[in-house]
Amino acid sequence: TQAITTGGVTYREQPWHKECFVCTGCKKQLSGQRFTSRDEFAYCLSCFCNLYAKKCAGCTNPISGLGGTKYISFEERQWHNDCFNCKKCSLSLVGRGFLTERDDILCPECGKDI
Repeated sequence: TQAITTGGVTYREQPWHKECFVCTGCKKQLSGQRFTSRDEFAYCLSCFCNLYAKKCAGCTNPISGLGGTKYISFEERQWHNDCFNCKKCSLSLVGRGFLTERDDILCPECGKDI
């Protein structure tokens, strides 16, 4: 418990040394970085997404939802807007009707034979 003389960080009304205010996951300094928290623990965006974000059913990357990221949710699955495409012809299905075949999503044209 050393005194904070310069460059301190206040988080949840508690003072921190800049060097001590680090990501719970990777221990990277968070001062001056975008970060978020969960259950009182602070995380860099990368660690938070890897641990807690929903995964896109199309590309399997996390859907952060940060910065107004739009995504589609259907039943138990989510997709980035850019990944919500017909499995066969790659037509974007955002705002359109679609069909499902097991884990795939299809436009009505490609799905008419199923």
